[in-house]
Parts: sequence; C-alpha cells; structure tokens
Amino acid sequence: MKWFACTLLALLSGWAGAHPVDEVVQGAYLTLTPGKVLLELDLTPGEKVAGTMLKSLDTNGDGKASVAEARAYATQVLGQSTLRVGTVAVPWTLDEITVPPLGILKVGGDTIKIYATARRPEVAGGQTFSYQNRYQPVKSQWIANVFLQPAGGWQYGVTGQQHSSDGQQLTVKYTVTRP
Repeated sequence: MKWFACTLLALLSGWAGAHPVDEVVQGAYLTLTPGKVLLELDLTPGEKVAGTMLKSLDTNGDGKASVAEARAYATQVLGQSTLRVGTVAVPWTLDEITVPPLGILKVGGDTIKIYATARRPEVAGGQTFSYQNRYQPVKSQWIANVFLQPAGGWQYGVTGQQHSSDGQQLTVKYTVTRP
C-alpha cells in the first residue's frame, strides 16, 4: 500500500508541474448556438509570468481585482480577439468575467474566465467562421476548439477545421439545417 501511495504522489506531482510556468495558456472554447457564437476564454498564467500579466488586471495595485477592473481587463482582452462570420467582423459582447483571488493566480494556481457572445445571422446552408486571438501579455500558448449546441430545430455539422500553427487562429466550416 505504501508503494501505491508513493507512486500516486509522484504521478500527481508530475501532473501538477506539467503546466508551463513561463507562459500563459489561453484556451478559447467557441460554441455555435442559434444566432450566436459563445466564447469562453480561459487564461491560465504560469507562476513566472503571472505578476506581469496581472498588472493590467489590478490597475490600482491593491492586490484585488474589483468588478470595474475585471470588466475593463476583459474588454481589453476581447478587443484583441476577432470573430469573422463569413467575411464580416462580428463584435463580442462581454457577458461575464470570473477572477480568482490574485494571490492564487500569482503562483500559477488558477484560471481567469471570460465569457462573451457574438451575434450572427442564422441561415441554412454552408457557413464559415474564423476566430483569432491576438492577446499576448507575455509568452503564450493558444488553443481553440469549437462546440455545437443545436436548439429550436437548428442543427449544425462541422465540415472542416483549420488551426494556425501557433494556435491563435481557428477557421471552422459548418453546415446549418433546420428540419
């Protein structure tokens, strides 16, 4: 039993250290819903870069992120993120931002989550959207994924995806049907 506990501890220690300490991991999760694209952008700073990144969040330097500071920060981040439906740029509307205690973020222990919505026309047929994240407060690692949430009779099917080599951009071809 002692061997098992030591092995488990070693595995968990390796897993916890797997997150890069010298960069921000940015995960963009885009969900197609009727008439909208929903965005969840997760920003997870590593401990060596968190302090630098958090200066633009805690603008008054009091060690806390007020609601106004958090919303201003999220607006700044979203301003560096582009969604194109077809060839038309569609603006993001900030829905919510969740910020854990800054002390936890500074040691690379949690994630800032930004939720936003972009309106898009709902028409049947083949469609394309492109998402690009240009936010780079420090060295970053980007990922982007698409999810489908059919409702109201609308159905979606992804027919192709293309990720840029650095992960900052995702282009999705999809079909829309309504039975």
